[in-house]
Amino acid sequence: MKETTQDFSANLKQIRELRRLTQVEVGARAGIGAASVSHFETGQRLPSLDSLIKLADALEVSVDALLGRARTGDAAQLDPIFLRASQASARTLDVVRRVTAALLDAEPK
Repeated sequence: MKETTQDFSANLKQIRELRRLTQVEVGARAGIGAASVSHFETGQRLPSLDSLIKLADALEVSVDALLGRARTGDAAQLDPIFLRASQASARTLDVVRRVTAALLDAEPK
């Protein structure tokens, strides 16, 4: 059980940091206290099932990803530039799409 707790704590912190969110922000999104998020990340406490679901929703990952039962590498290891782009304004996203399309369509020299 201790290994599961450590996996959860590490996954929660890693995903939160990759999303560039503070514990306060995650707590606000999940409707739980920042102190609870801190306790979960340090392994001092485990969340209830309800809190676990709220955390997964707040971080936009599956419960399995938080628990280490699913590959978090695909979601959690995204290049930070892609995470930042996904949170950008519509105008910025349009520019990113056009530049990406141009780069992918470009003929190699």
